[in-house]
Amino acid sequence: AIRSGYATTVREVSPELVAKGRSRIERSMQTAVDKGKLAAAERDAALARLRFTTGIEALADCELVVEAASENSQLKKELFAALDRACKPATILASNTSSIPIIELAAVTRRPERVVGLHFFNPVPVMKLVEVIRTIRSSDEAVGAARAFGESLGKRAILAKDRAGF
Repeated sequence: AIRSGYATTVREVSPELVAKGRSRIERSMQTAVDKGKLAAAERDAALARLRFTTGIEALADCELVVEAASENSQLKKELFAALDRACKPATILASNTSSIPIIELAAVTRRPERVVGLHFFNPVPVMKLVEVIRTIRSSDEAVGAARAFGESLGKRAILAKDRAGF
């Protein structure tokens, strides 16, 4: 997202994981520079668009939140409920899960029409495919925005059904 020009906030659960995440991103981008796939100036501009937080309230004004927590249904449901409370009503909430039905996550929010799946394939910087998962409650606008976001990252965004494994 930062390489595509988006101001991006990464939320982690502890300062230690913030440091680990920041280091991983910086190393990945340096590798791209070293291999000639990214100019140093582009790396610096991208990193300037990146910020980290441990507080969910820092996501309040985001237009799109992509959750990528551990594949634990209860954890994800708690996180979606908290995101629903913290984010503005227009925010689209997306999950990167590949095993939990998106409708289960949408059901714990007051905005099920603004909940979708955005399943990025690993390694994300290399793989060109992203699945956009529509639930029976997802609005056309939310699905379209999620698809457009994926495509703006240079990904091939395909629609997938909301079932385990998509």
